[in-house]
Amino acid sequence: MIGKLIATAIPLLLAFYAFWDDALGTGYLINPFGIIFLLLAAVTWFKWEAIREAFRPAKDESNIPTIDAIAGQIGGMFSQRQRPPRRRSSSN
Repeated sequence: MIGKLIATAIPLLLAFYAFWDDALGTGYLINPFGIIFLLLAAVTWFKWEAIREAFRPAKDESNIPTIDAIAGQIGGMFSQRQRPPRRRSSSN
């Protein structure tokens, strides 16, 4: 719920700023940017579940096995370098 409020409050604040700035600057109250931000805030509020579902697959797939395999290979490369070199016995 907090995420929904924050995600809706940001476009609302931007819409308020667009309306306020245009009303003070040129004297017109209707601003296309303000209207766009108001529509974005409305879509965010009423379609919040669809937005959450759109981002859910990215969250579920954040632990990709390929990344784990590459990390294991890189870790193996470093562990081999840190071993002391083998000493060869002289046959003399």
